[in-house]
Amino acid sequence: MRARHLASAVLLPVLALGATGCSGGSDPAARPAPSASPTAEGLPTGRSAPELLSAVECSRDGDGTWSATGLVSNPTKNKASYQVSAQVGPADGTSPAATRRLDDVAAGAEQPFLLTDIPTSSPDGPCHLQLLVLPPS
Repeated sequence: MRARHLASAVLLPVLALGATGCSGGSDPAARPAPSASPTAEGLPTGRSAPELLSAVECSRDGDGTWSATGLVSNPTKNKASYQVSAQVGPADGTSPAATRRLDDVAAGAEQPFLLTDIPTSSPDGPCHLQLLVLPPS
């Protein structure tokens, strides 16, 4: 069985803002201010951009090994760097992913990617892809 998915699912752990309770009052100054979202060391920072993925195929071979291929487009007028990740199984933010960094993709160009031996927490899928536009270094 072959699975094809253009996914915008978040693969890496999502760090949620702390919950703030309602005090019942209508005075905005009396409400607690939301705290900044925590950051985790080692997690990439960047903007999710699934719309820049094309020709994506994520499939399992006869041995049960998953791989993904596709193109990443750089629609800007400057070179840019990206990170593409793939994970097979529930998109719960806890499963490992295969990751490839694409540095200095030329302005207006498309860069092919290949991810092999994608870790799986569910042999039957589904396959999820994530593309991050990385901040300039």
